[in-house]
Amino acid sequence: MSGTEPAEPALGAPRAALGPPVLLAEVAVDRPGLDLLTYSVPDDLAGVLAVGDCVAAPLGQQDLRGFVVSLERRPLPTTFTVRDLAGRQFGVRVPPALLGLARWGATYYRCTLGQFLGGVVPSAVKTARMTETVELVAPVQGFAGALSKRQRELLEKLPVEPIELAAAIILAGTTAATLRKLAGLGALTITSEDHELRRDIVETELSAGDERHPLTDEQAAAVAAVAAGFDSPAPQPTLLHGITGSGKTLVYCELAERCIASGRQVLVLLPEIGLTPQLAARFRRRIPRTVVWHSAFAAGERAEGWRRVAAGEADLVLGTRSALFAPLARPGLIIVDEEHDPSYKSELTPRYHARDLALVYAKQLAIPVVLGSATPSLESIANARAKRYQVVRLTRRPAGGALPVPELVDMRRECQEQKQLAVLSRRLVEELATVRARGEQAIVLLNRRGWSPILSCPACGFTVECVACAIPLTFHRGPGLLRCHYCGHHQAPPTRCPSCDHDGMDAKGVGTEQLASLINAALPDLRMIRLDADTVGTKHGHARLLAAFAAGAADCLVGTQMVAKGLDFPRVTLVGVVGADRSLAIPEFRAAERTWQLIAQVSGRAGRADKPGRVIVQAYDVQAAALQAALGFASVKDFLDNELDLRRAYGYPPGSGLARILWSGPAPAKVQLAAIDGGRRLAAVADDCRVLEPCPAGMPLLKGMHRWHVLIKGPSRGAVQRLFDRLAESSNATGPSGLPESNAVRVTIDIDPLHTS
Repeated sequence: MSGTEPAEPALGAPRAALGPPVLLAEVAVDRPGLDLLTYSVPDDLAGVLAVGDCVAAPLGQQDLRGFVVSLERRPLPTTFTVRDLAGRQFGVRVPPALLGLARWGATYYRCTLGQFLGGVVPSAVKTARMTETVELVAPVQGFAGALSKRQRELLEKLPVEPIELAAAIILAGTTAATLRKLAGLGALTITSEDHELRRDIVETELSAGDERHPLTDEQAAAVAAVAAGFDSPAPQPTLLHGITGSGKTLVYCELAERCIASGRQVLVLLPEIGLTPQLAARFRRRIPRTVVWHSAFAAGERAEGWRRVAAGEADLVLGTRSALFAPLARPGLIIVDEEHDPSYKSELTPRYHARDLALVYAKQLAIPVVLGSATPSLESIANARAKRYQVVRLTRRPAGGALPVPELVDMRRECQEQKQLAVLSRRLVEELATVRARGEQAIVLLNRRGWSPILSCPACGFTVECVACAIPLTFHRGPGLLRCHYCGHHQAPPTRCPSCDHDGMDAKGVGTEQLASLINAALPDLRMIRLDADTVGTKHGHARLLAAFAAGAADCLVGTQMVAKGLDFPRVTLVGVVGADRSLAIPEFRAAERTWQLIAQVSGRAGRADKPGRVIVQAYDVQAAALQAALGFASVKDFLDNELDLRRAYGYPPGSGLARILWSGPAPAKVQLAAIDGGRRLAAVADDCRVLEPCPAGMPLLKGMHRWHVLIKGPSRGAVQRLFDRLAESSNATGPSGLPESNAVRVTIDIDPLHTS
């Protein structure tokens, strides 16, 4: 990761103290307005508690889950009352290296350490049931220590055999603190045990062939280049730039086996849950002790995954961005597949980028990290050109298969010739019919779900919008509902215009639901599976639908960007893209880059085996540079050079630092005033950064919250970090933002945002 790495946060200012030293723990808690709290460690925990442990930290009338970030013997503070920790979560300990990464991440992404740990450790892990058992050391009559009459009476109420702490409290009519004090006197013991039932982690895998193919010369060179880092004190990150179908997964498997043979563990990150079934099957052919890790598992399954990894029962962890925080004891290699994918950026606090944090993690551990992609991000391309990464290229498909033959269909001309507003070109329909006749398969991409994205009145133009988000509701014909894809609001579509009472509403635009219907109307015999957020349904829906397609249950897979990434189906010989240039109209500085990546990625799904592939791409702007480069009609290097020049000219990454501050709340006037005040504070410490004027966000109302934002552009990432340091020094506000916060207005900082609207 380029840019200045900020220093770790301090664990608290010195406090006035008096008296004998006691064992004190600093605990990071995830609670607004709080971060590090000080607790004393009861005697029964003193011998077992360690930095990184998850503990129950009493605050008011409740116990918060937090993590111990330091342990130190020192006199009790005199400026506030210190309470005892209420207990330890058995078996939940953040390893030292991972805790170091969390410290770095909390500082860089401008949140508290408690927020960071709270966001990356699954809640199911922190709240898994823990049993504490009370056992008498000896009968009360035989206990040699000094006890008060009251204490002896309490002990006499307890049975000789071990009993759960909760039951002991009720039976003795006392409190946990009193029993812990008796444990400190040696009259009884309190032990923590993990009584969680071992859960089976239910997965659905796709079938996989033997991964032990002979390596090509290019693959062998790639493995050697990365493996050299296993013995290096400071290995350089590797950008594995391989065309689609070039065998990057085989390189990953070979490297993973070598790493595991040396006694280390491997972490493999994927951008999408839908990619895990196929890749997990391929890895398990060679590495049986592979644990899959992602957010779609049930709470108990996620807790079990943590337990398995923490217990050393995994040689390889494979998962989405949260897998970066799996409690590996001996990580030796990190692989980030499809490193360009925006799914690696979290849209919730902590707003980290898993690829960037993987680079920091690997540097801290001094281990190799591999970034793989057929369409690298501009950030990685810039780092490679600056010699921060070593670059390894895979330019050929191992089986000798050729890249698919692309064809760009001008939909303006198509509509004129069909004499209607066409969605499907005649060429795409012809090729789909050919696929069906030959017993082959096709993938058709349209990156928009539902039947139609807009329902409007043909008479007055009124558009039905979400009441909580102020954006058009998407019409879903199957269930007969209008839905908001942001907040989940749904309602029945009106039959008359709510504004002018016109009889009838028009559905405008096309989504995957309508596209599948149009293909079915044109080719009734073509068997289809639709893959989007509406059809996936359950947590294993991705895998089931993809397994059915792999088994030949359908001739055509229609879907959103889920079908564009990393999938390998040997019988797919045709890829169709509908509305390929639609994403270019999005007012974002990454729009052209994203379009190039998406079209190039989905095109690579065709012709993987010995059968030639074809790609039919439909667009209105067929001269768009992103499309021309993605399909090989123009130089990719020229396209990337032009994009980098534009980014430099307008002050956007990768050559510049970028941050976005968002104010949100239910009262629009308060949000606006807070944003204006925040903009002034930021401008006052801007120095070498540029602070744009506060304005309504691109989505000014989302989930009932009004939103304003400010963009900060700096000459580097380090410059943006220094701006926030100056803001914190000049402000009396508490919290990591350095800006005033209240219950009425929430402040969110997004460092290195992917979106600016």
